[in-house]
Amino acid sequence: MEDEDTYEIPLQDQRVFGAGIKRKRVQFVPSTSTSSSTLESISNPASTSSAKSISDLYLRLVLPQDLPDTQDGAQDAQVCEVCKLPINSDSDAATSSSTSKVRPHEASLAHQDRNRKGLAYLSSYGWDPDARQGLGANGQGIQFPVKTKPKDDKLGIGVVLPKEGERRKKEKPEKLDAGKVRKLYEKDKKRAEKLREMFYRNDDVERYLGT
Repeated sequence: MEDEDTYEIPLQDQRVFGAGIKRKRVQFVPSTSTSSSTLESISNPASTSSAKSISDLYLRLVLPQDLPDTQDGAQDAQVCEVCKLPINSDSDAATSSSTSKVRPHEASLAHQDRNRKGLAYLSSYGWDPDARQGLGANGQGIQFPVKTKPKDDKLGIGVVLPKEGERRKKEKPEKLDAGKVRKLYEKDKKRAEKLREMFYRNDDVERYLGT
């Protein structure tokens, strides 16, 4: 009977808790400030092109004619298909200021294993690891799960062990002469008598003895 109760399935092959339960898919709602404009532009490309042409016509009427055309500059700019970021050339990157932080063009998260159950669990609820959005319902928060590290010791979380050299270092024993040994013995004797008096003193007995 004991052999039937033991589980011999490896830990990495065991199914997570609640894996067989069917759940309703959660539709993450994007924020209305930024995502609504992008969704409208994707759904209505003709309206965006017409609005751009109207804006270019207005700029031609208001601004001088010697300024460069904004439409040509917009067409020259290349956009990455994965992360939707403009691709800058080497000359543009060199002329850009060092203080500005340039986001890298990454197709996916390199340190995340796509076969892990945690990422599969988030993906089953509608989170896309390649969408560059946060883990919250509105796309806020961190954009990827925290990278885990194996913990092979039995120490508490946050405990830092001292270095090997500090652990091996021991204090040198202090050498005592006869006078210091006698004083230490008298001190320990007085401490023991004081503790004995504190714990075993009885007022009734002292009153009976007249002390």
